[in-house]
Amino acid sequence: MKQSPSPVDELIQRFRNNECTPEEIKLLQQWVAQLDIADELTVLSPEQLDAVKSRMCQQLMSERTVVPERHRLPYRRFLVAASWLVLAVSAITVWYYIRSTSAGSHTQHPFLTVIENNHTAIRRITLPDGSQVCLNMYSRLEFDPKQFNRTERLVKLSGEGFFEVVPSIKPGSTNKKIPFIVQTGSLRTRVLGTAFNIEAYEKESEVRVSLVHGKIALDDTATDQTTVLSPNHAVRYSKQTQSWEVLSVDAASIALWTQGYLVFNEVPLQEAIERIGNRYQVHIECDPVLVKHKRITASFRNSTWPTILTNVLFVHDLQYKKVGERIVIVKKH
Repeated sequence: MKQSPSPVDELIQRFRNNECTPEEIKLLQQWVAQLDIADELTVLSPEQLDAVKSRMCQQLMSERTVVPERHRLPYRRFLVAASWLVLAVSAITVWYYIRSTSAGSHTQHPFLTVIENNHTAIRRITLPDGSQVCLNMYSRLEFDPKQFNRTERLVKLSGEGFFEVVPSIKPGSTNKKIPFIVQTGSLRTRVLGTAFNIEAYEKESEVRVSLVHGKIALDDTATDQTTVLSPNHAVRYSKQTQSWEVLSVDAASIALWTQGYLVFNEVPLQEAIERIGNRYQVHIECDPVLVKHKRITASFRNSTWPTILTNVLFVHDLQYKKVGERIVIVKKH
């Protein structure tokens, strides 16, 4: 018999006709040994490829058990068929594994560093470039460590964070600075070296960016609008209308929360009540109509939730009362 491999379709046809010979078994073994599954997309190492081919050979030969002489021909044909089936399934499985894995390698998401603060305490972080971040309660920061501080320093924020950004110079350059960018939804805050605060809780209707010192630019990728912020000013951005408003703020109060204060800077009253409930783990019921279009600016430290809630509601002629185990916001009588 010729030692060069027979065409696959011929072998398949012989398999269907139960005509495979012992020599063809050897031929199949040789074909497996010479099988080339290492194309340019293969992500398996040479050792892994050898292991795959070795396993296919073992599967092919493992079915060749000794049988009584009178059953040799039927069993041989059966075993040849079984061996070919194992071989075909193995080869197809390997091919799909390689293709799917290599395809995934071109579309997979980057490995991100994720820092979460799922507690009511403040979490302080030092980023790889030396910049400092304070994460408020139930906030999350993420970035790609392989790309961070190359052409840009991009982080994504959900929740509230106070940033003290240090300048970073591009390698090989004497004065070209690497921009620091904080992304919150469609809003991108760009800085070079400054201190600022961002409030961007997922369930809240607004994003607020307040500048302590330095200079920042805010880009809305949804509307292609840009605004530049100066110290003692804040941007209040509506997620629903994709519009913003620039307000004057007290820079001294912007970062008070990093010292343990509970701070509200022009926060919608509904969301301020929800923050109080989250911080003190109490459920507060409120009719949205009662707090519609109402805002609060205040700061509290070492206060109980009843004291804070009473003061927040007082300026809007509201109060709370307990109805059994429930805490309900009502109008003042």
